[in-house]
Amino acid sequence: MVKPVRKSKLQSPATQPDHKQTPKDNWWKHFLGIRSMAVAMAGCFLLYTAISMEEGYQWVWNGLLKGNWTYIRQHRHASLEERNQMKMGFNYAYLNYIKKNTPDDAIILFPLKEHITEQSGNMKLGGEITAKNWVTHFVYPRKALYKDEEATNPLYGRVTHVAIIAGHGYEDLEYEVQEKPAFAVFPKKHPDH
Repeated sequence: MVKPVRKSKLQSPATQPDHKQTPKDNWWKHFLGIRSMAVAMAGCFLLYTAISMEEGYQWVWNGLLKGNWTYIRQHRHASLEERNQMKMGFNYAYLNYIKKNTPDDAIILFPLKEHITEQSGNMKLGGEITAKNWVTHFVYPRKALYKDEEATNPLYGRVTHVAIIAGHGYEDLEYEVQEKPAFAVFPKKHPDH
């Protein structure tokens, strides 16, 4: 026996009654919209105040970002090496010289940090050279270490090259050099041995 099919009491979407939003629902959506806009405006105001009143932020925006962008536009056809040379001067030239005159696996000994910034003739390195991370960035994959790390750095006993800065460093070579330029890099042991 076949059972008769009952009609469902469900209505189609077209025949469903409209759900009217209550005034309470409208108020809550309105409140969230106003609150979000107020928070966004307060955030913008705080950011603008921080940037305009704090000298550090002004330097980052006006000096660093705008200055670098202008510099890049003026020298757009220069190579990266030429741009670094123009921007960092003798610091970059000296580190680039070290990179070109040492093997990739070199461990380079730099003089004491107080000797690095001494002037020799008309040449002088800036204080950036005293920052090991900065130097390592430019001479990578070579390793840099400073004379004051003798007791703390295990690489000190494996030094392969000595950086000569403002005439300092010749005392760390295991041989005598005839000509002694103020800025150079030499193998620690005599090249013939």
